[in-house]
Amino acid sequence: MTKLEIMLPEALSGAVDTLSRQTGQAREDIIARAIELYLDGRSRWHADMQQALADVDQDLGHDGDAVLAWMDRWGEGQSGQIKGPARL
Repeated sequence: MTKLEIMLPEALSGAVDTLSRQTGQAREDIIARAIELYLDGRSRWHADMQQALADVDQDLGHDGDAVLAWMDRWGEGQSGQIKGPARL
């Protein structure tokens, strides 16, 4: 393992301390797991954004106005498909 010294805001440090007492987990384990989950989420988000940008470059997807109209219908209790051709 690599030792990493960090400064936390008091509120965040207090929350870690509270969770540590409640669960019996070491502060280090809580913080390591939080960082792991954060990095996993950010990595997945980044990969999704890269794929979305690649789709845009290939003209894949639906027209924005068609998506907004579909969302309006969906909010009114109607669902169904997005009207208009998919650029796939």
